[in-house]
Parts: sequence; C-alpha cells; structure tokens
Amino acid sequence: MFEVIINPAGAGGRTMKTWQKTKEYLEQYHIDYREHFSELNYGIDEIAADLTAEDKDVDLLIIGGDGSLNLAVNGIRDFARVRLAFVPSGSGNDYAKALNVPSDPLEIVKMLKDNTVRRRVNIGKMTYLNRFDKDGNPAPGRDFRLFNISSGIGFDAAICEEVQRAGAKKALNLLHMGRQIYIWVALHQIFTARRSVVKITLDDGEVREYSKLLLAVGMNTAYEGGGFKFGPDADPADSLLDLCIADHLSQFDFFRIFPYAYTGSHVKFKGVEVRKTKKAEIETDTPVWVHTDGEIEFMSSHIRLELLDAKLKLMV
Repeated sequence: MFEVIINPAGAGGRTMKTWQKTKEYLEQYHIDYREHFSELNYGIDEIAADLTAEDKDVDLLIIGGDGSLNLAVNGIRDFARVRLAFVPSGSGNDYAKALNVPSDPLEIVKMLKDNTVRRRVNIGKMTYLNRFDKDGNPAPGRDFRLFNISSGIGFDAAICEEVQRAGAKKALNLLHMGRQIYIWVALHQIFTARRSVVKITLDDGEVREYSKLLLAVGMNTAYEGGGFKFGPDADPADSLLDLCIADHLSQFDFFRIFPYAYTGSHVKFKGVEVRKTKKAEIETDTPVWVHTDGEIEFMSSHIRLELLDAKLKLMV
C-alpha cells in the first residue's frame, strides 16, 4: 500500500494532472494506494509526520517537485521504517535530474511494481546556531532543517528568498516558465547582493576565511536552482557534502563564469572552489538568508551543514 501525498496547487496545477496519470497507471498495475492532499493548514510535512508516526513500515509516494520532497523528508519520523518514491512534477526537478529519475509516471509505476529499494542516499541537515527574521531580530523556530539537494548561504539563498517573497513563480508556473524566474532574479541579485566576510570550519578542523564571499553551498547532489550544476562531482551516496564556494567575484566575473555553471565547469575559474567534507560550520559577519533545497525560513550568521547517519531508501 502506497501512501500518496499530493500538493493540488503544485506547479501551477500541473501536479494534479501528473497525479491523474499516475493514478491510472497504479490501478492498471493493481498497486494499492491511498491519496492525501495537502492543504494550507495541513502541509506535506505534517501529512508525512502523521503517516510515519506509528511503529510500522510505510511506503510513501510523493507527487511533486523539489519543494514537496523537502517537506516530506522534514516530516518523516523514522527513516528506517520508510521507503520513498516520487513522480517529478515541479518547475525545477533538480533532485530527479541528479538521480536520473524519469519524468514519465508510467516508468515510475513500473519501478514501483517491483516493490524494491533501488538505492540508499544521504540526507543533509542544516542546523541554525542562531536565527533571525528579515529585520535582524532573533526569531523563534525549529533548530534545523533537512535537505535532499543542497543548503547554503549567500547568492543562491538570496535568490530563493526574493523568488519566494515576490510570488512570481506561481504565475510563471502557469505559463510553464517557473525556471525562468530564477535567472531573472539572479541577474538582479548580482547587482545588489552584499558580499560577506565569512569563516568556514571543515570537518578536519581546517579554518578557511573569505573576505568577499558570494555564496557557500553544501551540495548533496549535483544540481540546484533549476539545473545549475554547482556540485559537478557530488554523489548523494558517498556520505560527503561538496561545498561550493565563490569568493572575490566581480559582476564581470559573474557574467563570465555563470553560464559555465550549467555544465559544472565553473569550478575551473579562479575564485570558485569545491571542497568535500562531512561537516562544515559557516560564520558570517552579518545575518544572511539560508536555504534548504531552495526553501527559506530564517536568516543566520552561524550554521552547520552535515549529513545524517540515516539513509533515505528510494524505490526509484
């Protein structure tokens, strides 16, 4: 029995169309399921928490994009008792791209018919060592968030915050242009984003300092932000984060380097580096936005990135 979680408003309504197709194939292959629709006051994370609260094995099927998967992972109570599958139907689908998960619901359902775990992948954890709201005031809230794809501070987090605040993504999703908003906001952010003085402590105790940091992002998989390959060698099963750092890049440098991020060849340029690490603490001179899989909650000037010991058991 699959517990299917759907955000009916996802991807400008396309998620429901994807679910209707998936539903037909589940019935065609005689796969049992129960559907659960998220609501404004009962989100995907809460549904996942309730479904996994009891001491029993649960098979979850998520119909949605990277944001839906992030919420689901943050809701799961016990990863040892959960097997997870998903049908990609977001605007970016970076997780599916990194894992080579097909977008065709029929192919996904055929995988589910085998009833097997196909891989076990790492789950990232970002811990707020302090939290602030947009005005810089201390903010209450949970101390950590889990992530599948990436978490970090700086340029990419500022892009996510502006997209979230503007609300333009929903409108563009209706036109099948959800990815484009990230590019347009990136062009705005490169002229306005503040560079930070940053100290990063790696798992071996090495301390690295940066005076004009544009971004620092821990990549669990290769892609984020709608197809940017910030972690070209990131392997979600190697128990290591690929920490991508960009420092001392001018606006001219950005426009010269940015197109190469689609192929992962941005790492060849001076000012860009990738470090493999099990853990990293990032301290900034002032609070900055923090993202987990593109989702924004708080600003912080001190976070920790690491991987859980638990693995996510994927059926796709």
